[in-house]
Amino acid sequence: MTARRGLRRPETKAPEPDPGPPQALKLVGTVLANTTLLTALLYFFGLVETQVFFAYFRVHYTLLGQTPDEIFARGVDGVLLPLAGTAGSVLGFLMLARFLRIRLSEDGWARLLRIGTPVAAGLGAALIVAAVLIALDPLPFRPYPGLPGLGFALGVLMVLFAWRRWASAHRSNLLELVLGYLLVSIGLFWAVSDYSASVGVRRGFEVAAQIPTRPAATIYSAESLNLTAGGVLQVKCADPDAAYKYRYTGLRLLLQSGGQYVFVPWTWRAGTDVAFVLPKSDKLRLEFGPARSVPPAAC
Repeated sequence: MTARRGLRRPETKAPEPDPGPPQALKLVGTVLANTTLLTALLYFFGLVETQVFFAYFRVHYTLLGQTPDEIFARGVDGVLLPLAGTAGSVLGFLMLARFLRIRLSEDGWARLLRIGTPVAAGLGAALIVAAVLIALDPLPFRPYPGLPGLGFALGVLMVLFAWRRWASAHRSNLLELVLGYLLVSIGLFWAVSDYSASVGVRRGFEVAAQIPTRPAATIYSAESLNLTAGGVLQVKCADPDAAYKYRYTGLRLLLQSGGQYVFVPWTWRAGTDVAFVLPKSDKLRLEFGPARSVPPAAC
């Protein structure tokens, strides 16, 4: 006689941990924090480049009322190459780490981390010390703008990596992470400040070299503007009924911003010449022609 088999009570599985909202919010917070830092770096880059660029032409940038869009545009223009290089380097490092993690055994990966941790700590500390020494005497490193700040940020990251590995048995200290993020941000702003200043000088040099080939600008004015510089010619119009009684030639328009025109002589040189800042007004009329055009003798 066979024993009757009864129905088994279904086993209750432990509920799986819900990785939903807390993990998602943490990810969103991390992305937003990095986006905010990148936006601040772009604006800071554009602002420093704007200051240096106009200082090259001896014009204070506050006279022109540069808009945030113009400042951001300069920041993006100057930071594209270093940003692409940094992103490519980080991506290459992450791909190499992922490749080694897949190819190496557990023991091999643990051995690599065990060797790499003190190396990262020593190299990171050396980079931080070198960056501090450069900050005390930055003149010898002027030909390498941006490198000291990047070295400082990289050194902080390497020291943090080593410290997290050594203290992996304990919970992460939030204060350590916040201070580390702050120090890395300081290094990035330092790098951006140096590099953007050099880009501003280079952009000013490039624009100055192109001034003779820019369209010739002629200013007609109802009143005398007293523009005196090499290559600039003032002519008083003979017609007494003319709305604009003075004409100025030999100029090039550098830019218009914030209701102001910036003109420079077509023979502008960084060491000697000046720039003219004129407000937009109904008393001025502008004409533009070919770079080598010769204005008539009378207006």
